[in-house]
Amino acid sequence: MEKEINNEINSNKKRIEVTYYQARFTQKCGAILLDFVVFVLLAIAIFIGVKAIVDNNSYYQKIDMKYDEARLASSLYVYNEEIDRVEDIVTFINRDEDMAASQKESFLVDHIYAFFDSIPEYKEELAEEYENFILNPDYKYNGYSYFIKNENGDIVKNDEYPIPITQYIENIYKPYVDNIALAEFLIKTPDVLDYQRYQSNMLLFLEIPLGIILSSIIVWYILPLCFSRGKKSLGRLAFRIGLLGSDNLSLRVGKFTIRFVIFLFLEVILSAFTLCIPLIISLSMSAFSKKRQNFHDYMLGIREIDTYQSKIYKDKFELIKGESDTPVIDFSMKR
Repeated sequence: MEKEINNEINSNKKRIEVTYYQARFTQKCGAILLDFVVFVLLAIAIFIGVKAIVDNNSYYQKIDMKYDEARLASSLYVYNEEIDRVEDIVTFINRDEDMAASQKESFLVDHIYAFFDSIPEYKEELAEEYENFILNPDYKYNGYSYFIKNENGDIVKNDEYPIPITQYIENIYKPYVDNIALAEFLIKTPDVLDYQRYQSNMLLFLEIPLGIILSSIIVWYILPLCFSRGKKSLGRLAFRIGLLGSDNLSLRVGKFTIRFVIFLFLEVILSAFTLCIPLIISLSMSAFSKKRQNFHDYMLGIREIDTYQSKIYKDKFELIKGESDTPVIDFSMKR
């Protein structure tokens, strides 16, 4: 389908015909993929840099130190010298391949009971919760319960059937620590939830967003501004695609800026909170709409042109340069 755009000027004047070819969808997909790869690599690099700055902030370090102190005091965490990091006791024993099963069991049980003692005001409540967990009738091995109460009312291992120690570790102690104890630690230990919330907020609302926003600005705004003809990103440069304004000339900086703002806020940032739905809609419009425009280009009347076959002019002065009279200019668009 061909769409012709004519400027009606005196018919006696010389006529200049300019034909543009729309970029193919596969061509645009290649450009998008290349830009996305560059965006991801740059976003990761910026994220690492921002995180390093945040981690070295004195206030952040103070919060991190208090959080580590609280975790170690709970006995649900230990300091691993090999990796120079505090980690929970389940991760610690999973990492230690030299520890025997009996040692792992003793290690876990000792730390679980030490956890009860770390919060005296909740000790009885936590102990009762643990007893209810290990006596849960749903937890069985070959039909036999892991723990039972003896004639004195004490909770003991079920000796009616030889249950391997590894089964106690994998099906009782680890699930209790992962699913209950660590959650109780966050809820019941003073200030711990605030420490974790602060670190999470720094990650979710500073480190990750800055990585995404700054890399988007570089890849899809700053780099294209280096190309006055067609406003090409690295992907569009590689696949020979240029941006054409509604006046059939190279896209102006002002409209390109508006285009980027729409793309950044209505597609990139909004997609982070809506499972990429805006980006999916925009790509679908680029593939199936009549003019093969994505959302931000559709809003502003912008076209993506195949510059293998077409030259994008910066302005009409460049187009009519060398002509003695002002000619009639006919623009046409082909797919």
